[in-house]
Amino acid sequence: MKKLPKTDNYTPDGNPNRISDPDDRSDAIQERAARLKEAVRNAGGNSRVASISGVPFGTLNHYMSGREMKASAMISLAKACNVPLDWLAEGKGDPQAGNAMTSIPLASSSTDAMEVKFFDAEPSAGRGHIPDDWVGSESYYVPRSFLSSVLGVYSKKIFFVRIQGDSMKPSLNPGDTILVDYEPENFVEAVYVITIHGLLMVKRLSMKDPFNISIGSDNPHYQSFQVPLNRVGWMGTDMDADMRIIGRVVGRFQLNF
Repeated sequence: MKKLPKTDNYTPDGNPNRISDPDDRSDAIQERAARLKEAVRNAGGNSRVASISGVPFGTLNHYMSGREMKASAMISLAKACNVPLDWLAEGKGDPQAGNAMTSIPLASSSTDAMEVKFFDAEPSAGRGHIPDDWVGSESYYVPRSFLSSVLGVYSKKIFFVRIQGDSMKPSLNPGDTILVDYEPENFVEAVYVITIHGLLMVKRLSMKDPFNISIGSDNPHYQSFQVPLNRVGWMGTDMDADMRIIGRVVGRFQLNF
């Protein structure tokens, strides 16, 4: 069994250290709301963050006004704003460090372990990369509790892959390892691993109208473009599609496998 570095940042249920005193708890919620306001402002505003995170616009406004956040919403908002979860939750660390985790806990028991493959192919956060193949891989064993409680990932159809290129900076940096869900329940605006005419890429996908999918980069030096919806398919289902969606990025790490 391949072991991964252990981290002690989270309790087994994925929650930061709890605050028991009611006054302290109220202060902590208000301070968290202030950090959320700062993160949302820096990430492009309420509408953009609500769209990317999947948190309803009205709910986001309530959180920013001081309502206590659900753990799942906090995870999604930290990802959407590209800030560390520890910083958003408790004010720890540097908000400019991004939301990449530097370690993954070790699966301590076989009942909690999930096998996740790491593929050698390196999708490009740039102008595209033709992979040699998707055959070479290694297996790692990650706690299911970590995936669900900390990352909000419940799918078993996931894999690791390292990216190259700078078109998704600052959300993703060259050399980052990403966790990809290759069987998401539905399509939402998010970052995906895709192929376009055989070129392997990591891009932000969204639907601007009922007929086209917009392929964008978070780095403003790269231009967005569109692909007709009828020329898009999921990987393995439509081999003739101009663009095939491999999976949605659900986690980002700075790891050396």
